Amino acid sequence: MYNLLVVDDEEIAVRGIVQGIDWVSAEIANVFTAYDAAEAREIIRQHPIHIMISDIEMPNETGIGLLEWVNEHSPQTETIFLTGHADFRYAQQAIQLSSFDYLLKPIDHEQLKACVVKALGKIRQREQEEAFRKTYEYYYEQWNRQLPLLIERFWQDVFHHRLAPTPEQLEPMLALYGIELTADSPVLPILISVEEWKQDWSARDEEIMTYALKNAAGDILLRDSAGHVIQDGHGMLFALFYDPQGLGGDEPEARCREYVRKAGELLYSVVSCYIGEPVPLRELPPNIALLAEMERHNVHRTGEVFRASAFMRQPVRSAYMPNFGEWALLIENGREPELMRRIDEAFTAFTREPPDRAAMMLYISGLTYEVFQALLRRGLSPGDVYPDGGHPDVNQTMRTLAALKSWTIAFTGKARKVIAEHSEASSNTIVRVKRFVDAHLHDDLNRERIAGHVYLNPAYLSRLFRKETGMSLTDYIVDRRMEKAKEALAKTNVKISDIALSVGYANFSHFSKQFKRSTGLTPQEYRKKYQEIE
Repeated sequence: MYNLLVVDDEEIAVRGIVQGIDWVSAEIANVFTAYDAAEAREIIRQHPIHIMISDIEMPNETGIGLLEWVNEHSPQTETIFLTGHADFRYAQQAIQLSSFDYLLKPIDHEQLKACVVKALGKIRQREQEEAFRKTYEYYYEQWNRQLPLLIERFWQDVFHHRLAPTPEQLEPMLALYGIELTADSPVLPILISVEEWKQDWSARDEEIMTYALKNAAGDILLRDSAGHVIQDGHGMLFALFYDPQGLGGDEPEARCREYVRKAGELLYSVVSCYIGEPVPLRELPPNIALLAEMERHNVHRTGEVFRASAFMRQPVRSAYMPNFGEWALLIENGREPELMRRIDEAFTAFTREPPDRAAMMLYISGLTYEVFQALLRRGLSPGDVYPDGGHPDVNQTMRTLAALKSWTIAFTGKARKVIAEHSEASSNTIVRVKRFVDAHLHDDLNRERIAGHVYLNPAYLSRLFRKETGMSLTDYIVDRRMEKAKEALAKTNVKISDIALSVGYANFSHFSKQFKRSTGLTPQEYRKKYQEIE
């Protein structure tokens, strides 16, 4: 419902308008009256007025002067002028001040009511537009707030083959997220591997520090270059340069070295950077897999910068590559007929457009990576596919398309069989890690030493351990030490300082603080409360 104000210096005219028209049927809730401009201004200050019906010729101040004030102080009010003189000057001024209409006295009540209803229609339209504008601004703000996360998920879908690498699939998404690329635009990927924390962080602390490393990568690696730093679904960080031609040949490596140095100095971490090659966006997934493979194979060298060109010197290009992520899901779910159909389709495409040796290498690398990831998701070691170390001869595998297809069928078949036979088994690697930790609680345990025991990259081991157990390796070591300490305190009379040494704490104060953080009691209080011997 709306409010109406009638302004006229003639009381009879005001009463006629107020009483002679059924305003309720026009959705007017309140009708206010004023007999001059000053009284009208006071009413407008006190009440929201949607429609003002005003005489033009009034003593002291005309309706034109009142409208000038209304336009400044109540711009949402629509004004309908009434006058007894058809004076063009008045009409011209009213039009210039954007009055809604201009009617001559004597007023026909039905005509006036129709004019008010028409003015209310304009007000409703304006209200709807304002409501839409506010709704749009709200969701636009929400969209912009969520945009970094949406962009990160987009790149995760690209990396893991959940989005087909075709212009039809990629370019609408790129436009939606405001990424000024096409499917053929060159992109330079850099993998950032967090290999070691120089302090004992909790799982939450590690997440916070990883977020700090991600932000630092944007400042140091990207700087003013177009691109994004994203975290993929497995916890790895990637810096993506959208305009690699704008970088000098050695500029990426120089920025990576600066980032590695500052990460160590300021963020208590040891990181390595793996620099890929600029490739069209549609060919990015296998290049990401290649960088991940480089990281997995790097067991001994940390805190360095590596180039993909030194790992695999042949150019990485391919006109067609299957969706290995979908193949891995079919293997995991035991859908052999569907998998065989996909393999047949892929090799039919290869027959039409034969791959060169570099493309075959890329095919083997991509399929191996996705299958190994599927094995790891099930807690299995990639070595289970070839338990006797009998890896196939790559040169023989790439000799012909028939040989490559035979290897594909044999390799995926072995992986499917291993997953089927060990679907309920826990990861051998995690079991070995836990046994090693339990046997060396008294030693100086760190992630690098444990990773060396199971022949894995430290950063890769941390991600695998968290995925399999739901907790960080650091938290697991602390938990095991505290459990062993609690058992010794409750069941023996061994000196507390000796117990601290037996669980790897040379500093008694550090042990006492950690024990209280874990149990809520000091070691002395815990022994007094729970000791079982006299």
